[in-house]
Amino acid sequence: MKVHTLSGYIAKLYLVEYDKGLLLLDSGCRCDVPIVKGFIEDKLKRPFSDLKLVCVSHAHPDHSGGASFYQKAGIPIAGKDEVNEWYKGLNGLMAYLIDIFLTYYVAKRVRKEKVYQNVLFPRKLKFDYQLEAEKPLPLFEDWLALSTPGHTSTDLSFYHRESAQAYVADNLIVTSKGLIPPYPTFDPEAYQESLSRYIDLNIKKFLMAHYGSHELEPEDIHKVKERASKKPRIHRTVLPKMLKRTLLKKLKLS
Repeated sequence: MKVHTLSGYIAKLYLVEYDKGLLLLDSGCRCDVPIVKGFIEDKLKRPFSDLKLVCVSHAHPDHSGGASFYQKAGIPIAGKDEVNEWYKGLNGLMAYLIDIFLTYYVAKRVRKEKVYQNVLFPRKLKFDYQLEAEKPLPLFEDWLALSTPGHTSTDLSFYHRESAQAYVADNLIVTSKGLIPPYPTFDPEAYQESLSRYIDLNIKKFLMAHYGSHELEPEDIHKVKERASKKPRIHRTVLPKMLKRTLLKKLKLS
């Protein structure tokens, strides 16, 4: 087994290589699909059809946005149907539009070129495989799906016991300020339990969507637990403050 790290639109993508086939641990944005395809064909010298499974950890543009486009290419996708609740109905549409806006907001901060790419995607997915907590991934049974909610209500992590590593999506983020909790955090109590789960499993290597993989000790995770807000940090309460701060900065009043 070899894990390849690819730089996507705003996140790192983790492609796991086996002789029997390839596993993508999160779909990335729709504009990441050509990046993955190019890497498989040009770097690995394998047909795109060797990608046997694409997983979805949760419903955000940089995690579920590319899934349906892999599916259209004949590649199975796996996730939880609860993901589809995230963008359901009028409230879901508003969440979808906000998440698209935030995707571009992050892109402006982390990219120097090609900032505005097409990241639109279907709000509903029809999974070829249903992922269950504590159960092996289809076709790749050395990886387990872990239920690790908090950032959203449906977050999954993908855990490889033998190598003591896990893809944790957005549950841990590294910035210039160090290791931090994600935004949003919808359920702080569940998030604390998810972090404790990582410690209990003695995971050593953390594959993070933002930005890259890092080897961490339990004390590193404990610091994030201490730093994490005890109250939900959600769009309704945080975005107005963010927009106000941005406006004041633009007007040079802050």
